Amino acid sequence: MPKGSQKLRPWLATVIVSLFMLAVAASAAVGWWFARESPAHQGPIVLISVDGLPAASLPVYGEPRTDTPAIDLLASEGVVFDRAYAQSPQLLPAHASILSGQLPPQHGVHDDAGFTLKDDIQTLPEMLRSRGFSTGAAVSSFLLRPETGAGQGFRFYDAEMPESADADAAPVLARGGAETLDAAETWVRTQNGRRFFLFVEVDQRDADAAVTRLSALLRSRGLYDGATIVFVGERGELPSQTLDDAALRVPLIVKQPGGEGAGRRVTAPVQQIDLAPTLLDLVRAPMPDALTGRSLRGVLTDEAATLRDRPLYAEWLAPYYGFGGHPVYVLTTSLYRYVRGADEDLVPIAPPPNGGSGAAAEAARLRGELDRLIGTSGPPPAEPIAPAEEERLALLGYLASPRLNVPAAPLSATDQAVLVGQHRAAALLIGQKKYSSAIRALQAIVNAHPELEVVQYQLGSALMRSGRLDEAIALFQDARDRQPEQTDIALGLADALMRANRTELAAKQVDEAVVLAQAGDAASRAAAHQLAARIALARNDVDAATDHAKAAQQADPTLPIEQFVRGRALYDEGQYEDAARTLQDAAARLKTHHRSIPDLHLYLGEALAHLDRFSDAEVQYREELRAFPRNVQVYSRLAMLYAATNREGAVEDVLNELVAATPTPESYAVAARLWTIVGNRSRAEALRSDARARFRGDPSLALLGKDGRR
Repeated sequence: MPKGSQKLRPWLATVIVSLFMLAVAASAAVGWWFARESPAHQGPIVLISVDGLPAASLPVYGEPRTDTPAIDLLASEGVVFDRAYAQSPQLLPAHASILSGQLPPQHGVHDDAGFTLKDDIQTLPEMLRSRGFSTGAAVSSFLLRPETGAGQGFRFYDAEMPESADADAAPVLARGGAETLDAAETWVRTQNGRRFFLFVEVDQRDADAAVTRLSALLRSRGLYDGATIVFVGERGELPSQTLDDAALRVPLIVKQPGGEGAGRRVTAPVQQIDLAPTLLDLVRAPMPDALTGRSLRGVLTDEAATLRDRPLYAEWLAPYYGFGGHPVYVLTTSLYRYVRGADEDLVPIAPPPNGGSGAAAEAARLRGELDRLIGTSGPPPAEPIAPAEEERLALLGYLASPRLNVPAAPLSATDQAVLVGQHRAAALLIGQKKYSSAIRALQAIVNAHPELEVVQYQLGSALMRSGRLDEAIALFQDARDRQPEQTDIALGLADALMRANRTELAAKQVDEAVVLAQAGDAASRAAAHQLAARIALARNDVDAATDHAKAAQQADPTLPIEQFVRGRALYDEGQYEDAARTLQDAAARLKTHHRSIPDLHLYLGEALAHLDRFSDAEVQYREELRAFPRNVQVYSRLAMLYAATNREGAVEDVLNELVAATPTPESYAVAARLWTIVGNRSRAEALRSDARARFRGDPSLALLGKDGRR
């Protein structure tokens, strides 16, 4: 062997040994990585969301109670997060945050009323479906009805609210947890495998029952041990002044397959938007860039893992949208809570380091972070509340608000806290149809805070609802004088004038509103032109109505205003066949987009009635009432249709519906007049007598006539 070869042998041996050791180390590293990374959670995944459940109310967080055994057991088998925070004390925004992994400024849902989760927001069920999961959900609250976008991404979404047994009873706002769980169980039993995602939302009263039943269901199908179960609160107690732990801190428990991490507690602050990225990470799904939350998989699978402290965002915009108060924003860290509302405040929530000497710097840092998150343009406007939903939302404390481009009123934190309760009480009276009392409650707020134009608008709407049109006109005119640049106030005044048959003045006001709306968004322009078209029709100016209809439809192509105006014109000309055909086409387009236009189904019903298609006309009248349940004119048309077809029992039923749906002197007067027309004067007088007793002192009793007879 050559001499050089002999010299290389020790070096080659060293290289071979080193490579061998590296291979062994690499093999061990790969094995460790796969042991850590695999297997992915294969399902099922069950997410139980509970409304109105502060963390501090459960034994696992220190509350001495014994009525939550199922939650206690789940906590012992899972990882408990001691400081989990909601993104909002409002149900719909919190729900949107949980399922989107985004903050409210990103997903765009800021309140329970007037907001919809848009189709372009990708949700957790959509992302899990791309990984082969079936997706189903059952919810208990009216606030999560499908129209809000709350069910986006679920193939099965059950939110059916039971009908009230009594026509006079309040509408159902939430169903019992048993009904929700029945729907969830039925869907689970249709799943052949284990790869499914189930979302269940219940009230805090049904929280333990939900865990009990769903755990038993999974065990009965041999799926419990391999299931990932997440138990989370949607929100805590409703705040009265600011966002504190009682409002924002919610329970969060994650039970993993095989009981991994059982009994572990995580003390680092986390938030609801962390759930979507966590579940995606657990199933090894791609992580979209739009997610703002962070995966918690590290602390779920590794006891030694830690989470970097970062500010957790929450907002409460209900005072702003409800009555023009201050929006409240919060950033929470492990040591501080920074609050911006009527004032700015930095609240220590743990002993600060160095005696709090760095508080000023921390406040400045959090101030800058909040500015980055919410921007400087202010909260976006809410969408109009559909008339069909106004009563339910009022019972939940919400009134329809104008879209005003004004800053928050200069209220102190104490004043705002009082107003929250006062405004909610007024809304409840509206929902209970106690309009006179509601008007007095709103008047008290306006008298104390004349700067609250939002409440002035709501008071004007309540006066119109009660038939007190002159008072409403005076109120809107006052608001108009003080806020001449606000489109919605001009529209409110124009609407009140039109209802009072003062169409020339209404036309002048709506023309001014149209000019103001040009500086606003498409929704404002569409609303202004739509009302202008309706007022033009009331003035028999078809050309002007057509022009405004075209402009309205250009601003909002989902509203077939042009077809509606054309159908109305054909109806007024006596061309009932053509009118019915045109209005039917418009109705079909509205149904596609889940929209409505006032009086469209009414005039379609009228055209069909003229064609002696009485059953079809009845269907259209009922369709109008579903969308606009307080339309007195439609009840009148139905009553006359029933009278013309000799259905005396149906006449009585619909007139009873009228005074139940809108218990005002105006409705009683209309019902009494209709009883007189159909020849039952005794029923007419009984209604007038009932109205005089029920509405004693109400200014709108004049609608019954000077002597109570009309």
